[in-house]
Amino acid sequence: MKNDLKSVATKFKVYDKLEKLEIDSSRDIISKRPLDLQKILRINSQASHALLKAAAKEVYNYKTRQVLKKNILQPNVLATGDATIDKLLNKGIPLRSITEVVGESSSGKTQFVLQLCLSVQLPKTKGGLEGSAIYIHNEGPFPTDRLAQLARHNHPNNVEGIMNSIRTMRVKDVDDQYNTLAYHLPAFVESQANTSKPVRLVVIDSISAVYRGDSTMNRFDKMKEICDLSTRLKQLAIKYNLAVVAVNQVSDVFSKENAQNMEHIDKWMDFQLINQNGNQMLGLYIQSLSKKPILGLAWSNAVNTRIRLARSPMLEGMKTRRVVFIEFSPTAPRLGCEVIIEEGGVKSC
Repeated sequence: MKNDLKSVATKFKVYDKLEKLEIDSSRDIISKRPLDLQKILRINSQASHALLKAAAKEVYNYKTRQVLKKNILQPNVLATGDATIDKLLNKGIPLRSITEVVGESSSGKTQFVLQLCLSVQLPKTKGGLEGSAIYIHNEGPFPTDRLAQLARHNHPNNVEGIMNSIRTMRVKDVDDQYNTLAYHLPAFVESQANTSKPVRLVVIDSISAVYRGDSTMNRFDKMKEICDLSTRLKQLAIKYNLAVVAVNQVSDVFSKENAQNMEHIDKWMDFQLINQNGNQMLGLYIQSLSKKPILGLAWSNAVNTRIRLARSPMLEGMKTRRVVFIEFSPTAPRLGCEVIIEEGGVKSC
């Protein structure tokens, strides 16, 4: 019996009675009704309610301490595989939320999320989660060759084990994606929860592809479905303490005069790369940065963290340069860094 409960029991002169009746814990007391306590202890209503209040407080404090202890011991981020990108993200990809990786083609989106599929399998001491990944894709075949190359470069002694710990799911259309994300995905995550390598990362590449060119849904139905899926994905991330990373595509932004929307460009005027001064390199990436993520506000409002990958124009005779930028995050500032795509993955320069 803890101090608070003991003092209340002593105050009402029932401490010895409780021990004699073997009601010596807060859980034993809150299992009784007020009238039961009054009868067996021969006390009044005021005393029984005081005992129940003290016992309930003790049980609540114990559960709170256990939850806090569990959260402290559990990692809350997933390392990306690059120390500088981890620094931008305040240690890594946050768990229990949705992270969006957005950018135009050839900016490095798929390369980046494949890299995460390797990182999630690392020991916790190295920033991993000692878990497996699910990769849901809908644009062409899964990039098996590139994944194998990453595995050989980063884990040459365990290529087969790395590959086998990434489960792939292919979706063909809007209905298939909804059924996969709403039903098949949660069922599979649940089935793996108590295994040696539970699912700790879900990648969707890409969340928007199936909606492009689909004429069967009106705007309202699409928005409603996107809101429903985002809610389900967040619940899944919270319940199983995993990271959900969704790749999204972009489209050009035009005004009525068919020119680029300057308001969209203005929001990048604070663009800064770490180890660079000011936004002097904005012009190099502005064409890529000014493109608008697909799916609109319904999806954007559901995203917790957005990572923007941008590239310089792909011109003959000129080297293409790339950048990773934290567009918004509840835990990280708006900063970026230049990156290169090499055999081992997406790495900061």
